[in-house]
Amino acid sequence: MSSGPSRTASRATKSPPEKKIGPFANGVGVSIWLNKIETEQGSRQVRSIAVNPRRYFDRESNEWKDAASYNPSDLPALIFALTKAQEYCYETPLPGGDDSETPPAQDGEERF
Repeated sequence: MSSGPSRTASRATKSPPEKKIGPFANGVGVSIWLNKIETEQGSRQVRSIAVNPRRYFDRESNEWKDAASYNPSDLPALIFALTKAQEYCYETPLPGGDDSETPPAQDGEERF
């Protein structure tokens, strides 16, 4: 038996991501998901980040498919999307969360 947090079936209801960044060219982008977990201290919410795969059109099958890798030209969009996801996670409190663990920012100081 695991002593760590266990995931509940929160995605079973197919709720949308909390935030989407993209899609950009070739379908790359990032989704931020809000998940509910059960811990020994009770339930709490955590975020997870999903990176969307690059999409391409396969002419043999005449359909769109997910690629297993990225092209160098995808990197700027991925870096941008991941940076925006990081900013969102740092700057947006979790719904119903207690922000008391994070000390208040001093004048002109960024909160990380």
